[in-house]
Amino acid sequence: MKRWVFLTSSCAISRAVARFSDLSETPDFCATRRLIAVGLVIALGAALVMGLTEGDIRSTLGDTDDAMRLVLARGLEHGQGWYDQLVTRLQPPQGIYMHWSRLLDGALAGLMWLISRVTSQANAELIVRFAWPLVWIAPAVVAALAIARGLGGKVAIFVCCVLLMTDTQMFVQFRPGRIDHHNVQIAMAVVAVACAMAREHRTRFAALAGAASALGLAIGIEALAYHAIVGASFALSAGVDREEAKPARAYGLALALGAVGLYALQTPPWRWALPVCDALGANLIAALAIAGLGLAAFATWGARAGARWRLVQLAMIGALASGAYLASDPACIHGPFAAVDPRLRPIWFDHVSELQPWGALYRQHRQFALLTIFMSLMAAAAAALLLLVRWRKWDRATLLLGALVFVAAVAASRAWRMEDYAFWFGVPVLAAAIGWLAERWWRGAMLPTAIAALVLSPVPDALAADFAIGLIPKPTVHGKPAPTPRPGIDDHCFDEEIYRPLAALPPGVVLGEIDLGPFVLAHTNDSVLAAPYHRMSWGIWKAYEALGGPASLAQARLRALNVTYVVDCRLNPLRVNGRGFEGDLRRNALPPWIERVSPPTAPLQIYRVKP
Repeated sequence: MKRWVFLTSSCAISRAVARFSDLSETPDFCATRRLIAVGLVIALGAALVMGLTEGDIRSTLGDTDDAMRLVLARGLEHGQGWYDQLVTRLQPPQGIYMHWSRLLDGALAGLMWLISRVTSQANAELIVRFAWPLVWIAPAVVAALAIARGLGGKVAIFVCCVLLMTDTQMFVQFRPGRIDHHNVQIAMAVVAVACAMAREHRTRFAALAGAASALGLAIGIEALAYHAIVGASFALSAGVDREEAKPARAYGLALALGAVGLYALQTPPWRWALPVCDALGANLIAALAIAGLGLAAFATWGARAGARWRLVQLAMIGALASGAYLASDPACIHGPFAAVDPRLRPIWFDHVSELQPWGALYRQHRQFALLTIFMSLMAAAAAALLLLVRWRKWDRATLLLGALVFVAAVAASRAWRMEDYAFWFGVPVLAAAIGWLAERWWRGAMLPTAIAALVLSPVPDALAADFAIGLIPKPTVHGKPAPTPRPGIDDHCFDEEIYRPLAALPPGVVLGEIDLGPFVLAHTNDSVLAAPYHRMSWGIWKAYEALGGPASLAQARLRALNVTYVVDCRLNPLRVNGRGFEGDLRRNALPPWIERVSPPTAPLQIYRVKP
């Protein structure tokens, strides 16, 4: 009797689960219009969340790069020539040619000028700073959903929607005020990948992928490796399948012509032949032209040969492009920071938070480290699962995303700034893997699939791990908790109001902690000796010598540099030399040749060098 009751109950439960599974079928967003519509809804939701939680940008300009970007855009808006890219207010009297894209400066300046026709200049800047990053959420989200569709169909799209709505870490580079180059670069990289995976209208989307890669690399070269993988996918597809010749040709032509055109547009003609490692220079343009035009030529004529000879031709094109990039400046093999002055590494460069590997990042920012570690490792595991279950018939999309995710995980482990690509490439791959599990175990029913997506979402998992680690007793030193290292400058040192007393003084040359430089430029008419940009080797080193050296040498050094003011944010820990000149100022041991011109309790202490 009991066995019969048990069997009857089991059958009833099974029928109920089956009926519920049928009623809760995963919605189908595979149609392009539906996919775009749901992507725009998610983007709007993310923009609203970012706007409500991080939209108060009136008191601060963001981080150092956001402040510096605003300075460059203002210069254009106030009449500085398009090709006049020498920033004379940095490390005077030498100045510096910034390696940043003039295209982005021009877009921001143009928008601010246009909006200022109907409102004040201050309001125009505020509107552009608020809206610009949010606009780029939409193309990134739609492209991420398209990637998920190419990897796993409708269930993968649904899971990707859930992950996009819960993993807010993906949108940190899209928060209001973030007018640096990261959001545009991320959007262009994700768009290029989505276009490379297109199965219909391949030629049209290949051309769009080439244009996206060209624009992304013109804005900045952080995503160079990922664009190279996209290009390699078109080349290998044409090498294996002659039917892929037309898309490869379209991609190659769009990449080469787009990159050359944008380079000529944003680079002064007298610098066209200059090779650089940290931006789009003559060497990278040569490599892109050879790769793009070579791929187009191969697709037109070389694709007719046999399979082995096709692959040989593609290898030769790749070797020529790589050789052209390294021939004019072999140091570029060491990356974009190959030219950094070795003296700057121990005193500044090696301590930049966004360049820290996982180990150092964990010691400084445990929560952020766990977020990027969980995302990178879970995405890599998901890619490995997809490659394993599809090993008998690997498709182009799986191989492409597998390569991207593994490279992104390695890059994120070496530098925190690369975590964004681990998220934007990893989430669609993780969605496809969860979708595969959902279809295999519960036929893709919506409710259990959504629960699985939430359970396997990297951000909640990382936050839970961070909470659990926080419960572990901390090590003690002499009976007290060991101090947590302070990784950098206090955020309140960036507040606009603390620079108003300095702005009221006559303009001059300012010496201060390196991260204060961009904010001094943005809020005053002063020049600065040091700012956190690797091309400023002379100014950074001279500032370090003056602040960190003994007070007995400081007077001669400051006068030789024509320094007018010395500034010190008291909220910031001393990072140069507590026993040097800056340490004496912090202890109020002022030499007779310098005077304080700010209230003793002000967060930004201002000292004037007496004539």
